[in-house]
Amino acid sequence: MAERLTSMTGETRRERRIQRQRQDIMDAAANLFAANGYASTTTKDIAAAVDIGESTLYGYFPGKREILLAILNEQSRRIDSILASVSNLDGYQSYVDIVDLLMETLLSKVDYTRALIGEAWINDRVLNEYVIARAQVLTQFLEAFITSRIEADDFRPVEPRLTARIIHATFIGALLPVLRGMQPPPEAMQRHALAESVVQIISDGISLHPGRRARA
Repeated sequence: MAERLTSMTGETRRERRIQRQRQDIMDAAANLFAANGYASTTTKDIAAAVDIGESTLYGYFPGKREILLAILNEQSRRIDSILASVSNLDGYQSYVDIVDLLMETLLSKVDYTRALIGEAWINDRVLNEYVIARAQVLTQFLEAFITSRIEADDFRPVEPRLTARIIHATFIGALLPVLRGMQPPPEAMQRHALAESVVQIISDGISLHPGRRARA
């Protein structure tokens, strides 16, 4: 029995070790893809960044394309896990918190997102299968969420699909300078303030002050 438990523990440790090495390779590759471009980065460059041999790298990934796909899937998985809790949101502050968490998730792995943006710019397959496809999934998710909240009388009647697209664009627009490398990622307090601004603009719009509307 003890031998069996030891064997099981050893196997679990091995799996964790493999996963850590895969993650290190993905992180290094994302950094290189973001800095130098996918086409200019070789598996030799990635292996050197992780301080392993190129042949060792092939034991974890068949090639550079598989590393990129793993990066894209990892980013999608992390975002999906957050969106799964959106249906339980209740109240203004909960919306701020979820936007803040989504921002933190994207910016904590900003090289992943930059690598995706850079490759999508020149690779139609990545653009269509990951950027556009993911955007459609997120917009459909938001559309369904908005529709349910309108039916619950939590939101005023709006056109769900258009509103979903506006929310999506507002969120990405707020992060675009960081995602493009024009600004450093904000600190936690700055990020939370940015999330609050995004939610406030979406929920309140940019209508004139009531007194000014009256004078107009």
